[in-house]
Parts: sequence; C-alpha cells; structure tokens
Amino acid sequence: MPPWRTRAVTCASSIPLVLGRSQEKPASPSMPIVSFYYKFFEDHLNITCSATARPAPRISWKVAESGIENSTESLSHPNGTTSVTSILQVKDPSSQVGKEVICQVLHLGNVTEFRQTVSKDFWLSIPLLLSVVSLVILLILVSILFYWKRRRSQERAPHGDQKTCLPE
Repeated sequence: MPPWRTRAVTCASSIPLVLGRSQEKPASPSMPIVSFYYKFFEDHLNITCSATARPAPRISWKVAESGIENSTESLSHPNGTTSVTSILQVKDPSSQVGKEVICQVLHLGNVTEFRQTVSKDFWLSIPLLLSVVSLVILLILVSILFYWKRRRSQERAPHGDQKTCLPE
C-alpha cells in the first residue's frame, strides 16, 4: 500500500491535501453577527457587546461615564470567523441608569453603532428591596397590634346602653 493512503486514513489533517479538497469551507467575508445587552449585579453593572465575523471585527465604546473597566476577548473558530466580546464593568450602576451606551463594531472599514439606554426597570438593589420588605412587614405588625389593643379595650369597657337591674 502506498504511504500516502496510510496517511490519508490515519491523519485527518492530510485528507484535504491528498484528496485535493477541503472538508471545511472557510467563511467568506460577511456582516458581523452582533449581540448587545446589559446585566445588573448587586454592586456593579456589566454591559456586553459581542460580534462574530470574518475578518475579525473590532469593538469600541461610547459611554458618558468615566471610571469604567473594559475587558475584551477574542475566539477564533474553525470556519475562519472570529468572535470578539467586550465587557464594560460599571462600578456604580445607578450612574448609568437612563443614559445611552453605544457599542461600535468596526468591520471591513464600516462602523456600525448599536445603542441602548440603560433602563431603571431592570435595576433593583438588594439592600433597597430588603428595606422595603422590612418596612411593609413592620407596618403590618403595628396595624395588627393597634387593632388587637382596640378590640380588647372595647371588650373590657362597660357599655353605657346596658341597664343594670337592682332588686327593689
């Protein structure tokens, strides 16, 4: 048996060379696939923008706030595309509520902007939630106490409309 056949069977990376065709077709340049979202945590806010394309896209941000940390990761895929994920970490989440954040994706010389306003609807502080629940429970307990005290005092007080009968 010729040695090239043995390599073709035992070494998958040599199959395209021996057969003269590729098993995986590389991706052609295309528009990036983008996801853009944010998530509140107890002590910070993460704003994430991800883009996948060929060639690798670049991500930049337009944010009104300073003191924000940015981390970016890239992942190459077998089909030739690259996923780039950029995460902004905002230390003071309330400072971004109601403000617009812009993720800019640069790909093949074109810049596409993705805008999102950080909404108050999704922001809820755990300490604030605990405070509100505690206050409601306290108000319910005080109301029960006053109701019980009033009812008890009404039961013990003599009623003015009752007649006392004395023997004659």
